[in-house]
Amino acid sequence: MKRTLIDQSVSDRVLTVGECYWAPVYGGIVSVIKSYRDCFETFPFIASSGQPTWKDKLRYDLGGLFALGWRLLWDRKIRIVHIHTAAGGSFDKHAYYAWLARLMGRKVVMHSHASRFKVWYEGLTERHQRRVRKVLARLDRLIVLSASWRDFFVSIGVSPEKVRILNNITDPADREKVARAPGGPVRLLFLGEIGPRKGVFDLLKAMALLQGTDPGKAWLEIGGNKNEEALKEAIRAQHLEDCVHFNGFVSGDLKKELLSRSDVFVLPSYNEGLPISILEAMSYGCAIISTPVGGIPEVVKDNGILVQPGDVEGIAAAIARCGDEDACREMGLSSLKMVEAFHPEAVMASLKQIYESLLR
Repeated sequence: MKRTLIDQSVSDRVLTVGECYWAPVYGGIVSVIKSYRDCFETFPFIASSGQPTWKDKLRYDLGGLFALGWRLLWDRKIRIVHIHTAAGGSFDKHAYYAWLARLMGRKVVMHSHASRFKVWYEGLTERHQRRVRKVLARLDRLIVLSASWRDFFVSIGVSPEKVRILNNITDPADREKVARAPGGPVRLLFLGEIGPRKGVFDLLKAMALLQGTDPGKAWLEIGGNKNEEALKEAIRAQHLEDCVHFNGFVSGDLKKELLSRSDVFVLPSYNEGLPISILEAMSYGCAIISTPVGGIPEVVKDNGILVQPGDVEGIAAAIARCGDEDACREMGLSSLKMVEAFHPEAVMASLKQIYESLLR
């Protein structure tokens, strides 16, 4: 939904760099960029990575840096280059974008969305770590998703004065919550990439435990892409066809419908930044079951339950606790209150302050 929260006097002066945000590209960074596009009156943009085909990827990887240089050469209104990046190859590639923007006299904001940055950084050679620190030291601002990520980047040498915490962004729900049927099963939802990192296979094991001890008390909907066949096989192997439904990748109306009909959102990840999916679920009044990684503990407090990554019995116990309708409802109401700070009006006001501090 288009709304102007960053007016043209500022938006004309900011060039965004990041993943192309048009279909069929998915993911958290893309969601953030789409939300920003809808809140900026104008949206100068350079795609630095492309669609899944290798030809498109090569075209964006080679062409994005050239496009940035050309745009900065002729568009003198641009004063800030805002780079959305992750870890690994994404960071190393975007370091060149930051270098070119500085070379051409622009301020550089790097926006770290990486869930695995700490793991990646600690696995680098000392020489590579020095290069990373050098890139970070030359930024004008580093945007991070939570206090825990701010503390990490400061610990590796980034000046605290350059680091800004900016909440991820999510829209308020546009559908009413569908109440759980009295005495019905607790309705669970997982949305995310299908694979070990997000913990979905641990969630299936927890469902199998519950079916053995309290059958019929929980119903799980899953939406996601990648490793679909492995997921289907795991559902069959654990005889979960009667309590788990896989929807494939979901978006649009189906995603909203699933969120409005769910009591609990479950994301037992092994590492994260601050998942958009959790914020979306909070906007729909869901209780949250997740893990204390990345920025998650800063948004999951009395609105949910945290378990350690890989703790299948802990996930099962948390689901059982959410079977209490009154307790689950209270957690959902707490989610609605907490997520207000992540709605567009609040986030864009903070982002505008960051931009204006660099435009003075």
